[in-house]
Amino acid sequence: MKKFLLALAVCFCGAVSAEDIVLDLSNPGAPIEYDENGLWTDVFNNDANVYSQEFLFSHGAPYPEYSNGFFASKVTSISASASSDDQWGCMAKGGVAGEGTPFLGAFWDSYNETAESRSCEVYTSSPYYAVGFYVCNNPYAYYAIKEGNPHSTKFEQGSWFKLIAHGLDNDRNETGTVEYYLADYRSENAEEWTLNNSWEWVDLSSLGEIASIYFTMESSDSGQWGMNTPAYFCLDKLTVSTEEPTSVDEIVAAPVKAYYDRSAGCVRVHTSAPAEVSVYSVNGAWVAQQTVVDSAAIDLTAVPSGVYIVRCGAYSVKIVK
Repeated sequence: MKKFLLALAVCFCGAVSAEDIVLDLSNPGAPIEYDENGLWTDVFNNDANVYSQEFLFSHGAPYPEYSNGFFASKVTSISASASSDDQWGCMAKGGVAGEGTPFLGAFWDSYNETAESRSCEVYTSSPYYAVGFYVCNNPYAYYAIKEGNPHSTKFEQGSWFKLIAHGLDNDRNETGTVEYYLADYRSENAEEWTLNNSWEWVDLSSLGEIASIYFTMESSDSGQWGMNTPAYFCLDKLTVSTEEPTSVDEIVAAPVKAYYDRSAGCVRVHTSAPAEVSVYSVNGAWVAQQTVVDSAAIDLTAVPSGVYIVRCGAYSVKIVK
């Protein structure tokens, strides 16, 4: 990755006054232009980067028609071909704000990964406390997992695919890691298998105070040359804070906020506009639905303990009862 990234990162404007700094690609720090398909026009420009709010995202394009690291996208089309035709899209067909809105895709290039040059790294203008981000599967990876392709195997029982976030301090010492399974078929019960296809919140508060975060990936489908599963993921609403976060269950970066209130046995939901909120079991079975205006509590006292998904449009979060 280009060596000037870290130097650029420390030249950003000073920290904003807000307690939480949330990635908002609709209001970037440098203009982002898209082609007629919704792809960033600089995706193959080796000198281009995405800069928005207090974040600078690594990007490289050292060869013709090739790029690694992060890229901006508003691509909505999905061919479901399990091929690179889908490398620029997102299973949610847009960012957390809805279909056709901008998000970040990423390709983790393990072959060119070094401790000094990470292919998927985001730098902050100064040290902040990590809070979290939304993640969604890329269609190329999703359909390779679901159906297989000439380069990767269809997932069966025992298979898994995960994203790993690593925190780095000012001296580039690792502050911790957080893992998120984009696909998890480890259970012997097929009804418990999960394959991400919508935005889900990932809590990063355990990383503490960071100067940057870099991402790596691992898959059960690996061979002599490394991971066979396409090394792609999508990211939106990355959030850091000037103060150490105190809540780890709440979605903090979206117009919809939801968390499980264990003492009351309910899901508490807050919305900026009237919305239909649904609760599902991890195997997709409908559990509850309620129209929420401003705020509401969805009673779960009658359902058994377990993992559930609260969903409102493109917003999704897992809770444990």
